Amino acid sequence: MSAGTALSIDELPAYESLVLPTQRDGLEQFDHLTAYRELGPIYQLHFRGERHIAIAGMEANEAAWRNPDLWSYEDALVPFREMMGPGHVTQLDREPHRRKRRNLKNGFAMSAVMRHLPVIDAVLAAHLEKNAGHPLHLHDFFMTALTVANSRTVLRCELQPAEVQRFIAFEEDFIRGTSMGAARQAFYARPEFVGWKEFVFSFLRELVTRRLAGEMVEDNFQDMLEDRRERGEPLDLDELVPEAYLLLMAGTGNTAKMLNCGLQNLTADTVWLARLEEELADYSPSQFLQGMSGFPLLKATLMEMERLFPAAPVLTRVVHEPFTFAGCELPKGTKVLHLQTLPHFLEEIYEDPYAFRPARWLDREYPKKAHGTYGGSTHICLGMNLVRIHTPVAVANLVRDYDLQLQEQPQITVNFNYGVPQVADLAATLQRRKTSSTVV
Repeated sequence: MSAGTALSIDELPAYESLVLPTQRDGLEQFDHLTAYRELGPIYQLHFRGERHIAIAGMEANEAAWRNPDLWSYEDALVPFREMMGPGHVTQLDREPHRRKRRNLKNGFAMSAVMRHLPVIDAVLAAHLEKNAGHPLHLHDFFMTALTVANSRTVLRCELQPAEVQRFIAFEEDFIRGTSMGAARQAFYARPEFVGWKEFVFSFLRELVTRRLAGEMVEDNFQDMLEDRRERGEPLDLDELVPEAYLLLMAGTGNTAKMLNCGLQNLTADTVWLARLEEELADYSPSQFLQGMSGFPLLKATLMEMERLFPAAPVLTRVVHEPFTFAGCELPKGTKVLHLQTLPHFLEEIYEDPYAFRPARWLDREYPKKAHGTYGGSTHICLGMNLVRIHTPVAVANLVRDYDLQLQEQPQITVNFNYGVPQVADLAATLQRRKTSSTVV
């Protein structure tokens, strides 16, 4: 279809023409899967008081990821700039974004994270050992353990337990607020949040100041500094503080949410769990240095957790350069909801898509554009490599050594609504089966 015959956004079918639920548990809720089936891969809807265009399906992922310069992340991700500053990677566009990713590469590349595998494994094993036999909440447990692991590897710093909890409280409320629209200002103005923010940024500013003054620590942050010096890049304190924050906290909340939801499904599938226990009986972290080829069941388990429980089911976007998608011309400034994980729940791609079925990953490969958990192209999730090291280590240690006894079975449903990630306060007890081999 030529540009002259393309539909305008005013001519698109409207979500509101369908009789579908719009609220659940007091939260804005959309049935985008039904809308995709009924209206096609592009339609309009009112979201938080403004008109947006929803794009969905494999074709939407292809179009959105093909040319990241079509989008203005600066306009779409204002909360990240407000909280983290104008140099924050998430809200940068085009060449400034590419420069920032180059500057962050030595902190987040797989090889840069993989070298810390033994320490990450030891920290997670120690936290499991310490909490065995005691009631715990899985999301809080994993977020704490992973934050401590990061503080001993990618950004080495001394954090007391109470300080770890301040970082976690800030991260959780910061991310929660990004999806609140105009209400986030009041949410962020709460005295407790202001206190957490002041602590977090003061702590990191002191750390970065010491590093710039010559303190040498063997970690990923030091590698980033040395790489920039070699390339003649400026070392700006205000730019480096949010980058230190990224190293310490990137991926912890999303990983904790995914494990919280995924482990409930894993423990319910007793046949698969027994097979996974057998595969992991002799697990050691050194085996992951060669990849996951020796652990096909574990890899399949983690891929299924990623598919069913993506932390960012939908991304907001703003069109920067006009383009045509699915026969409709999207002008500059159009607000878009990119339903990047909707293909996860299409039965023509994943049979019985709402079922937790890790075995589906053993005998076939799925199209890359059908897996939107981490986004795609040059704006792919910066913390992806951390997540894909943390999760296998966490699950391997837990499944090898413990029985996970859930105190309740809350309903955890899959979801692809913006700002409503899947999470339940899952209470559980870990019962040890054999002695831990590593404690730190």
